[in-house]
Amino acid sequence: MATRAQKIRLAVFFLAANGLLVLILGAVAGTRLMGAREEYSIEFRGVSVSGLNEGAQVKYQGITVGRVERIYVSPTDIAAVIVDITVEPAKVSHAIRTDTQAAISNAGITGLKSIELVPGSPTAAPLRPGSRIPASSSLLTNLRERADLLGNKMEQALDHLNEALGPDNQRELSRLVARAADLAEHLDQAVQENRPPVNQAALNLALASQHLANSAVNLDATTDSLHRLLTGRRLQSTVGNLQAVSQQLRQQLEGPVPKLVADLTTTVAHIDETFAHVDQTLGATRSNILRAMQDLEETLQNVRETTEIIRDNPSVLIRGGGRSSE
Repeated sequence: MATRAQKIRLAVFFLAANGLLVLILGAVAGTRLMGAREEYSIEFRGVSVSGLNEGAQVKYQGITVGRVERIYVSPTDIAAVIVDITVEPAKVSHAIRTDTQAAISNAGITGLKSIELVPGSPTAAPLRPGSRIPASSSLLTNLRERADLLGNKMEQALDHLNEALGPDNQRELSRLVARAADLAEHLDQAVQENRPPVNQAALNLALASQHLANSAVNLDATTDSLHRLLTGRRLQSTVGNLQAVSQQLRQQLEGPVPKLVADLTTTVAHIDETFAHVDQTLGATRSNILRAMQDLEETLQNVRETTEIIRDNPSVLIRGGGRSSE
């Protein structure tokens, strides 16, 4: 059995532990309660806030930055619900802008809701505390609106279908179906009657396609052959030889041929001078006549040799080979 002293020590320990726990809880709660907070309000109009309770989390891009303080109906508009929230400035310093919006989002699978702040643009001015954050449509609201719109369209489609299936329209529809059946029968008969020409036309089309394919193959082969011919070494060598021959012919026309023509001109001039000299010396002495005859003979000999060279080797007019060998 515990003594009185042990009971006193146990009571003192219990009181000290409870006091320390109260101090710790008070410090934590005081830090949260006494910390600086900024208050904003959100007005939800035509949106159900079911599942959103006081103390719910307020998030900014997934980060918990505050909590819901109060939820009440607007005193000026019974169709609007006002939600007052507080946020910690240290977590959203200048992040809430004039174009920031608030939406209701699911906090998990429990059905509880939270407030999600949709960021605005960086160029917008910061929203002062105490101001109202505009509400944006949530995913559930969008789904509900789309479901309502789809339901209205389905109702309209059903109404049109009921009108189309009325007694008057049923008779028209029956006649239309009968005409469609007659048309299908006539079409089938026309197909059966024209099947051989159609088959022949299809066969001719297939043959024409085959001929076109063969022509395309031959054209490709011809193009390849022409390409190989144009890019082959033989054609390039022939072109190079033609260029070399043209260069040599130009050099010959600019060199030996004009020189040979000049020599012939000089020789003819000598002949003319010789005949003139002969005319002048006809009355001179015999020695002068013999000397003139010798000069004439030498001149004729030169002309004869030149003529023989040209007759034996006509290419000398192009290459000047005969004069070089001489």
